[in-house]
Amino acid sequence: MNARSTILLLLLTGLQPQLTCAETTLVGSHVQWLSVSVNQAQSPGLYAVQVAGTEIGLKQQDLRTLGIGPASSKLPQGEWVKLSDIPGISATFDALNQQLFLSARMAALSRRQYLENQPHDVQPGMPTTDTRLGHLTLGYSLNATHSTGYQYACAQTSLTSSGWLPGTLYSSFNSRVAENPQETQDRTTRLMTAWQLDDSQHQISLTLGDAITSGVSWSRQVRFGGIHLARNFQLTPQLNTSPRAEYSSTAVLPSTVDLYIDGLKQSSQQVVPGQYILATQPTFTGNGQADIVITDINGQRKVVSLDLYGAPQMLAAGLSSGTLDVGWMRQNYSLNSNDYAAKPMLDAGWRYGVNNTLTLALHTEQQRAARNAGVGAYWLPSPWVGVLSAHIAVSHSLTAPGKQWGVGWQWNGRGYAFSASTTLRENTFTDIASTSGAVAARRSDAVWASTRLGPLGQLGMGWVRQHTAGNDEQYLNASWSKTFSHGVNTNITWTRDIAGRDSQINFTLAVPFGFHDQVSVQSSGSRQQWRYRHQADNDQGGWSWDAGQSNGYQQYHYADVGNLNRYGEWHLGINKAETETSGWLTGEGSLTLLRGHIYAMRQSHQGVALVSSNGIPSVPVYQENRLAGRTDDKGWLLLTELPGYHTSKISIDPLKLPASVLTPVTERYISPGTGQVVLVDFGMKEALSVVARLVDAHGAPLPLGSQVRIKGDSTTKSVARDGMIWLENPTLPAELEVTTNQHRCHARLPARPAGQAYLQPGNILCQ
Repeated sequence: MNARSTILLLLLTGLQPQLTCAETTLVGSHVQWLSVSVNQAQSPGLYAVQVAGTEIGLKQQDLRTLGIGPASSKLPQGEWVKLSDIPGISATFDALNQQLFLSARMAALSRRQYLENQPHDVQPGMPTTDTRLGHLTLGYSLNATHSTGYQYACAQTSLTSSGWLPGTLYSSFNSRVAENPQETQDRTTRLMTAWQLDDSQHQISLTLGDAITSGVSWSRQVRFGGIHLARNFQLTPQLNTSPRAEYSSTAVLPSTVDLYIDGLKQSSQQVVPGQYILATQPTFTGNGQADIVITDINGQRKVVSLDLYGAPQMLAAGLSSGTLDVGWMRQNYSLNSNDYAAKPMLDAGWRYGVNNTLTLALHTEQQRAARNAGVGAYWLPSPWVGVLSAHIAVSHSLTAPGKQWGVGWQWNGRGYAFSASTTLRENTFTDIASTSGAVAARRSDAVWASTRLGPLGQLGMGWVRQHTAGNDEQYLNASWSKTFSHGVNTNITWTRDIAGRDSQINFTLAVPFGFHDQVSVQSSGSRQQWRYRHQADNDQGGWSWDAGQSNGYQQYHYADVGNLNRYGEWHLGINKAETETSGWLTGEGSLTLLRGHIYAMRQSHQGVALVSSNGIPSVPVYQENRLAGRTDDKGWLLLTELPGYHTSKISIDPLKLPASVLTPVTERYISPGTGQVVLVDFGMKEALSVVARLVDAHGAPLPLGSQVRIKGDSTTKSVARDGMIWLENPTLPAELEVTTNQHRCHARLPARPAGQAYLQPGNILCQ
């Protein structure tokens, strides 16, 4: 044995204990690191396995990882377990391929898998952007009317700013001028001013300033100024908060679990042998059916059907939401800018999903003149019963205590819908809305029913009763509607005032012509009205017009023409009645100060994105695979009305870019948020390729492998065969420094011709 063989043997001997030596409990065993599969499902990684003849041993921790339950849970941690001691387990050791095949019966599998069928807006690996831009936006809605002896002008404006600091600051105003022969009135009123911070990760919204109380279903909302703190599920729109129906089973072989809800595929999940739990979350309201299709690797299929019920007013088990409003109630809103009640108020509510069939709600209102507290519940005993609801609230005021209670029931599905509710309130029951003079109904009753009649259309009917002090109103309502071929729609509605013993029948017929034109006819008693309307495309914009007339009582004729473009929407119209003629002019849009530039755009109530092409003009930009516009001559495009917290896909088509333009990514996913502006940058750049041939003073090409670098740059390139060099994006003109095996020389590249992306100057002398 020579020295080299001795050294190699020592190295192998030193490494061997890491692979095979370990504490053993099987007589005559040794440890091997093997890949393991359970019921034909390959487990990732390698596992330490004791092999002693036909006996196989695994560590207890590895058994748990593999989803196999050991025979005894009293074995100490880290101790080896013989597979022969576990009932329902058989093992096959493949020494040639270093694999261990385990076959486990259902009783021997301990793995529990939770399958998530909730849709995710952004999948891992998607290129996202969250660069927020500071902006100041002025939104406006203008309206001017002129008639005989009367002129009126109104401007609804809002000022929004975000990006400079966390959150969004906004304020809205109403300015109006009215003039008649006797007098002229003008007034500007501040409407709402607030700072709002949304935390989408924790689904919480905080507002400081003017807000509206959230309350619960049995309370009344009021405007106030102060602090508004609430759980806001709208910040995560892909989250389904309604109760989940869970399905649990065990897979012996690797399988695929597909979920279908009302025939539409919702998710597809891969499961390994063991128990799995699938939460079927309905994305609809009312009764429906879920079909779960389980297919194993042998092609065996099993279909399980579940009855579901979507109840948006309920919460899933363990989910909660709450609101807290503290401040001073607004008075004379839209009339006075700073009229707040002298006494502070508090409005707080909380909902909790006890389980998937029961949701509890608590609510309280506190003010010096009115205090109340209530509790409510929503119960879903069965998808075929629907949702039962009830609440009770008690109040205490400066005069006397009072209470309010109500019950309700709602069910819909299979083409039918039913609902009934009643609420009774004592005369002495008070809430914070009543302190401002708002009178509440002492009793409210409602019953509704509707059904789809297949090819005969849809039929609905209802009864409503409202009882206030000294007034009892009751109405009966019935309606029938049907949509015929080519989009022709007709509707008949009958309404009867039981107290006034008055009935009314309305008939409407709408006939579309293409996607943008429609003629409609409406008849109500002795009054007939017809209308022709051409609507502009909401994405591309364009002209619109609307004309019509009314006969019978209050005859009139009117015409309106409008234009919708990327900068806003404007309308000009005229109305001629029997005694007077009037005209109007309306317009709405917004102006945004962004990065030192002012952009005119449509009025946006959602998110905004600024797309950058790094100065490259006329680049087509797509939103959700639809053309949204092209960048301007400076390489910018402003996209408006993006869904606030939904993820939007913004993309470009690289095949429509000039050959000289390179882009590392072609799509971005953004969630701008409400009132926010995000930057979408695809990292485009114009590329320049230079191909030249370096020669010496005798015209011979420089040797292969010579080193080339641009003066002032440390990056080097190698000379190819026949003296050829290739440079990407060099700064031109440029001086080249070339190092060969024998000497150094210098060459000079010419300036770049305008508009060229490929430069081939030919032979360049290096001297």
